[in-house]
Order: sequence, then structure tokens, then C-alpha cells
Amino acid sequence: MPGDPELAATLTAAQISAYHAQGYVIPDWQFSDADVANMQAAVEGIVAANLDHRPEQLVCPHLDGGATKPIKGDFHALFLSFAAVPGLRSLAASLLGPQVLLWGSQLFCKPAQTGMALPWHQDGDYWPITPMATMSAWIAIDPVGPDNGGLRLIPGSHAQGPLPHVLDKRDHIALNQTVSQEHFDPSAAIDIVLSPGQLVLFDVHMVHGSNANTSGRRRAGLVYRFMPSSALFDRSYPDKTNSSGHLVSYGRRPLYQVVGHDPGQNTGVQRLP
Repeated sequence: MPGDPELAATLTAAQISAYHAQGYVIPDWQFSDADVANMQAAVEGIVAANLDHRPEQLVCPHLDGGATKPIKGDFHALFLSFAAVPGLRSLAASLLGPQVLLWGSQLFCKPAQTGMALPWHQDGDYWPITPMATMSAWIAIDPVGPDNGGLRLIPGSHAQGPLPHVLDKRDHIALNQTVSQEHFDPSAAIDIVLSPGQLVLFDVHMVHGSNANTSGRRRAGLVYRFMPSSALFDRSYPDKTNSSGHLVSYGRRPLYQVVGHDPGQNTGVQRLP
């Protein structure tokens, strides 16, 4: 397993308070150099094996075959192992409590010069979680900043709860839905600058996005999505076809208990080692 099993990661009371007030926090803990090297190799492998995918849109690489558009190659065990690193599990517990499930992931790998933008949006519009209690852990695999299409956040925007989204018809964007700008102030945006192995944790209702990567270097980020087991992953949500023509189905999605042993009402839960 990647990571140092002796390394514990916790958030201070001040950091937890900042997370709830601002909707995000950058922990002091980060992944080891060895973890980062393994992540970088995994990204290069999965992108090379899936040239028919946009590399910004590899959904659930921790699952065998991924989700929505099928992912080719035997990479899922490696991506699942990164979620099992003790430090990441400890951080999840700091914000979500003693019983935490991993339910999703995504690789956002923006190639140099041609990486797609993500318009301002909130996560969770169609996620089958009740109540919508979810935290995203966004991990930098490459150096990430404003010059190569890094993550941008609107601090405090999560406090408004879910906001209406409208269709975004621009070309060369990785998502065709955006929050209407009367609901937030784009000038309040901050750029998240991270070194490889650093991560930012943010609330499900955080308004966030990123610019296109027109630089000469790649920008890869890996996101894991966690929920407390007190919330319900609703298996009755109907299947649908997304805008790219791929099936989105939550009925048989595996869940993984990353902290604690009680899955609550949730079914299809497996225990991470």
C-alpha cells in the first residue's frame, strides 16, 4: 500500500472551522514523494490506454472499468490504493466523522496547450446522496496553479447550498452546465496553488472551476469523493444517458468503507484493507 502507515494526518480546530466557514481547507499533510511517483506513473498509463477518452473526463478510475464511458486497462487497484493511504483517511474522518465511505473519483488530466476549461459549477447536482453530505479531496499530481489551468474556488459560496445551473454551450469545455453568475461574484475567485502531493478538501456546494491549460506543461489532478455513512447512497436513482451518450448508473456502484465499520443504511459496501 502507498504511504507511510505510521503517518497520521489531522486537521486542527482552526482548520476545521475555516473549512466550515470558507468551504475548503489545504491540509498540512500531503502524499509522499513515492506516492506521487506512483500516481504520475498511473496517470501516464491510464491516459495512454484510453486515447479515445478526453483525459479530463476519466470517471471513477478506482473501479474496474470505471464509470460512464468504460475505462480500459488494469489500473483500478492502484487508484483504489491511493484512497487507502492512512493520511487521506484520517483527513476524511476529521471532517466527516468516524464512519466514512468512498463513493466516487475522477481524474482531471489537462494536457499541455490543449487542456479543457471547466466552467463555474457545483458538484452534486445529480448525485444520489441524501442528505447531500459529501467532501471532495482534490490531489495535485503535477504542479498546479493559474498558469496551467489550476483549480479556482469562490470562498464561502458553499453556504448558499445548491444553486441553479444553466446550459453552457461554449466549445472546448469539460462540462456543459454552469452556475448562473447572478448567484456569485467571479471577482472573488481564488487560485489554488499546489505542489505534487498536496491536496485541497472542499465542500460539495463549493462553486469552483478552472481555466483552459494553454501552458506548455500538463496539469493532472485526482479527486476522491467521500461521504459519511449516516447519509444514504440511494440505489433507486434511475439510470440515465449523459450528454456524451454514456450510461450513468448508480444502482450497482461499489462503495468502500475507508473509516470505521458501520455502513449505515448503505448497501454494496466493501472494506478497504
